[in-house]
Amino acid sequence: MEGVLRNKRGDFASIKPKLLTDKPSDKLAEFIGIMLGDGNIWYQPGYYCVRVFGHIKNDRKYLLNFFNPLAYELFGLKFNIYEEVKYSKISLVKYNKDLVYTLRKFGLRSGDKIKNGVDIPRWIFESKDYLRACIRGLIDTDGSVVPITGRDYTYIWFSSASEKLRRDFQKAMKILGYKIAKWNFTGTPKTYIGKKELLRKYYKEVNFSNLKHRKRFMLP
Repeated sequence: MEGVLRNKRGDFASIKPKLLTDKPSDKLAEFIGIMLGDGNIWYQPGYYCVRVFGHIKNDRKYLLNFFNPLAYELFGLKFNIYEEVKYSKISLVKYNKDLVYTLRKFGLRSGDKIKNGVDIPRWIFESKDYLRACIRGLIDTDGSVVPITGRDYTYIWFSSASEKLRRDFQKAMKILGYKIAKWNFTGTPKTYIGKKELLRKYYKEVNFSNLKHRKRFMLP
C-alpha cells in the first residue's frame, strides 16, 4: 500500500506534500503522545486520514476543548467531529495528506499500531520537557486515575498492548525519575505509579490536560 504512494526512492516526492511544522516542541510531543494512545494514521492512494478516539461522554471535552485547539495551533487544521451515541464513541478525524506526511516525518507510523510496533519517536528522548509532554498525552488517553481501597489518594495507571510502547514508556519514566510497578499482564498489560512522593512529583511536573483525570486525582 505504501509503495503505491512512494516514488522509486521510497519518499513522498511524487505527490509533493509539505510539512505543516518543522520544529520539535513540547506541544508537538504531547500531540504525539495523544496519537500513540488513542489515535492512528491510515493512508492509501487518494486517502490520507488521521483519527483520534474517545468516550463520547468522558473524553468529549478533552478532545473538543484541548485536542482540537492543539491541532489548530500546531498545524492550522481543525478535525471534524463524529459522534456514535450507540457505541458511546466520539471520533475526531482529518483527511489531509500534509498532516499524514508531517506526523510520519516526526516518527508516527501508519496502519495497525500493534502490528507495526508503535513506539515513542527518538527525538522526544532528546529533552525531558518533550518526554513529560509525551507522557502526559499517553496518560491522558491510555491512562487512568484510580482510587485505592482504604487510602485517601489515587494511583496513576497506564496500559498498552504494544510491547515497544511499554518498553519506551518504562524507559521514559526512568529518565524522568519515576519508579513504576511491575507490569501486570492480566488482560491489557498495565502498570502504575503508587508511591506518594512520585504521585506528588507527577502532579507537579507532568499533570493532566484531560480534565477527567485531574478531577479524579487525589493528591496524597
